[in-house]
This record gives sequence, C-alpha cells and structure tokens, in this order.
Amino acid sequence: MKNVFSLILAAILFMNTGCVKKWLELEPKSEVSSDVLLSTPEGFSVALNGIYTNLSSDPLYGGELAFNLVDVLARVYETKNTLYDGLKNYDYVSLDMERKINGIWARAYSTIANCNGLLDEMNKKGDGFFKPEERARLEGELLSIRALLHFDLLRLFAPAPIVKDVAAIPYYTTLSNTPMPERLTSEILQLIIADLELSKKLQKPFDTHIEAKTYFHKDFRFAFKGPGQLYFGSSKRGFRMGFYATTALLARVALYAGNNRLALDNAMEVINDKMPGNEPVINFTPGTNIDVGEYNRLLSDDLLFALYRIDYEEEGFNNVTFLLPNTNQIFGADLNSDYRKKCYLTADGKQLLKYKTGQGDKREKDVTSLIPVIRLSELYHIAAETRYDTDPNGALDLLNTLRTKRGCTIPLSPFQNKAAFVDAIINDARREFMGEGKLFFMYKRLNKTILDETNGNQTLTDKFVLPVTER
Repeated sequence: MKNVFSLILAAILFMNTGCVKKWLELEPKSEVSSDVLLSTPEGFSVALNGIYTNLSSDPLYGGELAFNLVDVLARVYETKNTLYDGLKNYDYVSLDMERKINGIWARAYSTIANCNGLLDEMNKKGDGFFKPEERARLEGELLSIRALLHFDLLRLFAPAPIVKDVAAIPYYTTLSNTPMPERLTSEILQLIIADLELSKKLQKPFDTHIEAKTYFHKDFRFAFKGPGQLYFGSSKRGFRMGFYATTALLARVALYAGNNRLALDNAMEVINDKMPGNEPVINFTPGTNIDVGEYNRLLSDDLLFALYRIDYEEEGFNNVTFLLPNTNQIFGADLNSDYRKKCYLTADGKQLLKYKTGQGDKREKDVTSLIPVIRLSELYHIAAETRYDTDPNGALDLLNTLRTKRGCTIPLSPFQNKAAFVDAIINDARREFMGEGKLFFMYKRLNKTILDETNGNQTLTDKFVLPVTER
C-alpha cells in the first residue's frame, strides 16, 4: 500500500537467540533490518502500523471477516455465480473455500506472532527508552489486537460455549517456533479477557483525558490528510485498538463467555461516557443530518474502531456483486423510516452501498475506505440482552433508544419472554451489520438457526465450526 508502512505478512522469524532477524518492509524496494527499526520508540510505532495493515488485508477484516466469507455464512446475501456459491450449502472443503479458510488461520496467527514479537522486543528495552505513556499505549494496543485475533479464531474454529467446551485452538502469549497446545474454549476466553483488562488499564489514562476525549468525540478520530499519516498522533484513535475499542471488545468477549455482568458493565461504560457538557463521547449520526443529506453511507459517527484500506479507492469495493434478499421483510414496519435502509442500501434494497461513495462531499470521501470493526450500536445490543434478566423494561428502553437513533418511529412493545426479545435484537442486527461480518457470530453464540434468503431456517449446529487443514 502506497506510503503506508507494513510488516511482511509472514510471521516474524526468530533465531535461537530470540533476536528478530526477519526484515521489515518499509517501502517497495526499500528494506531496513529490525535491529535498526526497533532502535527508537518511533520504530515500534512504525512496526505496529504494519500490524494494523495486516488486519485490513483480505484474509482478515479487509475481506473474509467483514463483508465476504462470514457474511455469506450468515446468509446476508443471495450468492449467484460467485466463488462463494458453495457456502450456500456450507461446503467448506471446495478448493477455493479451503484456501480462504486456511488463509484466515495463517494470516491471523502470523499477525499474532508479529504482536508477540514486538511485545518481546519492548520488554528488552531498558528504563527510559519509552516514555511511560508511550509504552502503555503501544503495549495496550498490541494486547488488544492479540485478543481480537484469538477471539475471532475461537469463534470460527471452535464450538460456541453454549454447545460444548473443547480444546480447538492454541493461545500464543510469546513468539515461539514451538507449537503451543490447544486449550479449552473456557481457558482461551479467560486469557482474552485478561489481555483486554490489562490493555484497558494501560490505555485509560491517555484515552480518557479531556483532550483525547474531545478528539474522539469529534470527527478527528478518523481524520487524515493522506495515507502516510493514518496512524500517527492522538487525533486518529479511531484507527487504533485504544481504550474505547478495547472496552467494547471486552463486552463482546464477555457476552460470548456467558459473563453477562462483565459484558453489561463494559458496554454501559462506553455508552454512558460523557463530555464535560454531559454530551456522550460517542453518539449516532443525527437524523437532522440524514434528512438534509449531510451524512456518509457508513453512518460512521458511532464507529469505535475501524481499519483503513486504500484498495477500496483503487479497486472498488469487494469485486463481487452480492445481492441482499428479503430487505423488505427485515425492515418491516420501519421500511420507510429506518435510516439504515436509506443509507446502507440502494433504493430497491437489493444491493449494499455502505462502501461506495454517494454524495461526493469531503466527509464521504474521507470515510469511503473505512472498514467498520466495532460500533456503539453493538454495545446497545449487548447491554439490552444482558440487562433483560434483571430489568426487562430497562433492556427494552435500550433497544428502543437505538432504534430511535436509527430513525424508527414505532417503539417496540414489551415482549413475553427473553427469547422473543433476543429475536428482536437479531432483527435489528440484520439491519445494522450488513456487510460487517457480525451476524454469523451472533447466530453461533446463540446456537440459533440462520434465516436464509428465502426466509427459511438453516440449522447449523454441526456446521458452525470451520475446518482448517493447514495448521
């Protein structure tokens, strides 16, 4: 990618002494040894930027874990004449699908290796090499990225906790050429939670002081003048796994682990965080802006963490035309009021417009290449679901608040039971996360049948776990 520092995509190779010997690519035809690169604190930031670049690659959140493979699995699209047609029958062993699935596994673990390599190198530096705040931010982000990747590997390649607790994937906390043993899902989740709780503690002092909150509150968290400036400075924390993204991810992980109290506490910590004037630090795109066309199709105001991929500008979105079935049924009585129908889809509701330029104004251009990873709306879903058991009215208020923020004018009435309430959350998620890779994981966590393009059900308990043939 032009003007963006990147690590070579393979795992960093270590010699027996443990020293980094892999060369790190800075520019095409330009190389620098890791010893030189990591001789300054700035070099660690450059290497970390390369890890973020890995996250936005096709096997991870720049493709398969966003709008491609996992959304096809969730029957978000009606696939015809694409490489993904076999996934309609959950064929994981065709040549193309096997290659894609193995690619997710390999790229995720190589990126985890990069995180651990940098953490190991940071620990070799003496006192005074980093400023305390600088070290805390770097370490926190690396821990959060490591947790994010392990969590999505777990969600893909192991059964959901609601089904069984089995050993399916290893968890790497140091860089090693010795394969680590597979751990139980429950053990993996506790390791992820520990990484995220430490990251929160490390990053909170920086990300919650008033200047940082002001930047995050405004559009500056995704502002940039050019690709080369994406990851430097406190004004672009939306591109980083900082405190807010880490807290939200902790809520997501805790929900998957069945720890409703931890999930609710972390979701509400972000939802309730305020500026000095009592305005939320993060809020949704105002309806007044949408009414006059002053919005971007991603509705990016509530994004807590996103990645940047310039390839969208150079190559266009997705290179595959996926059609969306049943949008009229999904939106139901809110078809003409829900902003997500207007902003995310073509007028006929058949095609996704989230990643395409529309109005052509400056803000639209700035966010076209954002890859959404974590939204505030997901925290409303988490908080609503986890509050229902003790406070069903409060849970309903949270879901109705989110729906109102998205333009829905008909409040939902109280539900007879939690199962019906969760179905309402799933319906809202089907509107919210088209093209963002969230629905498959929601169905899997709940062990729910997947609604297919004909509004039938796909029972997938035995197919929710993806195989990997090249470990």
